[in-house]
Amino acid sequence: MKKQELEFFRKRLLKMREDILTKAKKLKEDSYNLGTDGIQDMADAASNTYTADILMSISDNDLTNLKDIDGALDKMVKAAYGICEECEEKISEKRLEANPVARYCITCKRQMEQKGI
Repeated sequence: MKKQELEFFRKRLLKMREDILTKAKKLKEDSYNLGTDGIQDMADAASNTYTADILMSISDNDLTNLKDIDGALDKMVKAAYGICEECEEKISEKRLEANPVARYCITCKRQMEQKGI
C-alpha cells in the first residue's frame, strides 16, 4: 500500500477512535447524571435502570470497535495493514474504505460466513 493511502487510513482510524472515546466519555457523564434529578417513582427508576443498561451495552460494542481500530493501527506499524489474515493477499481499497478495520478480503470473509465462522 502506498504511503499516501496508508496515511489516509491512519487518519481515518484515529478519527474513528477519537469519536468512540468522546462518545464513551459523554455516555459516562450521562450515566452519572441519570437519576440525580430528584425523587423518582418506581416507573422512573425502572426506566433509568433500563437506560443505564443500554448505555453499558453500547460501551461494550464501542470497546470491541476500539480493539479493532487499535489492531488495525498496530498492523500499520508492522506493515501488515490491508493484508488478509486468512489468505495473506491484499484487501481491496474499496473494502478498506467501507470498513477500515477489515481483517479479511471479501472472498475469505464470504467463505467464513458460509461456514458460520
